[in-house]
Amino acid sequence: MNKLNYIYIIIAIGLIHPLYANGLGESLQNMDTAVQGMLFLSFIIISLGIFSSGYALSISLSAYAACEEKNRGAAFIPAVMPGSQGLYSFAISFLMINAMADKPMQTALAGIICGLPCLFSALGQAKTAAACIKSINNQTMNQGQALIATGIPELYALTGLAGAFLMLAQV
Repeated sequence: MNKLNYIYIIIAIGLIHPLYANGLGESLQNMDTAVQGMLFLSFIIISLGIFSSGYALSISLSAYAACEEKNRGAAFIPAVMPGSQGLYSFAISFLMINAMADKPMQTALAGIICGLPCLFSALGQAKTAAACIKSINNQTMNQGQALIATGIPELYALTGLAGAFLMLAQV
């Protein structure tokens, strides 16, 4: 097991531990082991959605750092766009914590529905942003074209956010 896996496990435990302190632990202990496993996996996946945003930012910002000074103004917005997926996963994780005791299966599905699209969208958007920044630097693309190109992967993260929100909003 590599160090990154340990970090994910520690974060998941950090998210779940306060729930036991607030009395939610009793309702979680009464759940089936399979449901507990799905909830745990769901929080791991939503954590990956959060962390992928930081990784994606490092990719796009490294492309931005290599950009010439005169082109940095046009390249800035595509460079920071991959950071939004972490915000989506972060917001859904709070809704998941709130709904965990009442709707455990829906909570587990919401984490998967939001986390996976955010993970893959952030990575794809980072690659797209880096390519757009390179094109801006080579003056073969303008800022508007770069914004449209980097905005397309964002739509998939937004559909994951909407799907998770709808899953948690079901009564």
